[in-house]
Amino acid sequence: MSKVFPELLLGIDLGTTMTKAAVVDRLGEELSWGSAPTPWQSVPTGAEANPADLFASAMRAMGAALEAAPEGRVVGVGVTSMAETVVLLGPDGCPATASIAWHDTRGAEEAAELARELGRDAFMERTGLPPSSMCTLSKLAWLHRHGVTEICRALNVADWVIHQLGAEQVAEASLASRTGALSLAERSWWSESLQFAGAPAELFPPVVSAGQLVGRAEGVVPARLRGAALASAGHDHLCVAAGSGATRPGQLLDSCGTAEAVVRAVEPLPGPVLPRVIAAGLSAGWHTLPGKYALLGGQTLGLSLERVLALLGVDDGEPLAALDREAWGVTASSLRLVQEHPYSEPSIVGIGPGASPAALWSAALDAVTEGAQRLVQSMDSIAGPTQEVILTGGWARCAGLRKRKRQTFRRVRWPALAEAGARGAALFGGIAAGLFDGPRDFPQPEERTED
Repeated sequence: MSKVFPELLLGIDLGTTMTKAAVVDRLGEELSWGSAPTPWQSVPTGAEANPADLFASAMRAMGAALEAAPEGRVVGVGVTSMAETVVLLGPDGCPATASIAWHDTRGAEEAAELARELGRDAFMERTGLPPSSMCTLSKLAWLHRHGVTEICRALNVADWVIHQLGAEQVAEASLASRTGALSLAERSWWSESLQFAGAPAELFPPVVSAGQLVGRAEGVVPARLRGAALASAGHDHLCVAAGSGATRPGQLLDSCGTAEAVVRAVEPLPGPVLPRVIAAGLSAGWHTLPGKYALLGGQTLGLSLERVLALLGVDDGEPLAALDREAWGVTASSLRLVQEHPYSEPSIVGIGPGASPAALWSAALDAVTEGAQRLVQSMDSIAGPTQEVILTGGWARCAGLRKRKRQTFRRVRWPALAEAGARGAALFGGIAAGLFDGPRDFPQPEERTED
């Protein structure tokens, strides 16, 4: 007879590559999982997605996790997602256009105009972001310029999914911080920036905190979910930080996924300090931790490593493990993987006499490790020395990368979590359900034993 759990939590994590779900008990133990590819369509500038397909992907992952879960009632649901990408609703409340991927290059010209019209320093001091094509605001301006004008509401992806499940229309603060339209200090929408983008003043809904109860699951949802408390769990990297235990001063999350993100929680920073943060290659915004800002830096770790593996004809699993073992004793010599900036296309240089597949893999792992080290050093210059690095994400399973992280940083902890983002989202659902007062009450994960 299977064990029955009186209270279960469900978390959904809509990432750039995959959408994951996990069912968790109130002690934080992951009980079941589900996943589905995040459904992008390639376009010349990058990628876009049909909002209905994004929701369907979340439902497939959720359904698989629920099907494999033990008996019990789901009392709370939390949803986390990638930032910057939004679902735009028309007057009828339905999606009015495709959702543009955060990494899509549309909006580059508009970002330059934004810096000129609103003032580069003024923009950075108010939003904690550099004016770039990554900002939601730049893409909104691009859409307006290209004739998409019947837009009444914008919801970040996580906020769109919980709305579809029955929640109010809300904007979770850490996701709102990535739009380029939020005045951080006031936690309110910046009207001049919305005017620049040709957007209505009420485009974005009220700002809420991660874990805040914003509705109950209703409508066309599985029976086990009906009546469950709903919460946005915010920006995926910051949700992972809270759910993985990176909540104390001096702790840093190193989330190694398609994009690598390093995150530290700090006290709110004055506006005049924010250009210095951005000059260091970082950004700042509200954290999923109450009353805290997040310093955030990133690079294309997984994307770069996947392209090197594709060149080498190596698949994940044992072929990668064998390459890791071979590369550990190989010096890359003059062979290097170089990038103009953390999100640019990588290039391979220095293909000399000692070049080999193992040497190239060693060079790639060295490059992404050095990139992360530079990001952490930048954070240390603002927030003080990092005391502990908490390693998560799919690429943390790469033994060669973990070895380099342990050599580089003072202390590295690798929590024993299968899906840290989905687990964190589920725990934020637990706040909405009244099981936890806040993220500092979340059950701490055990440390994984090294392979």
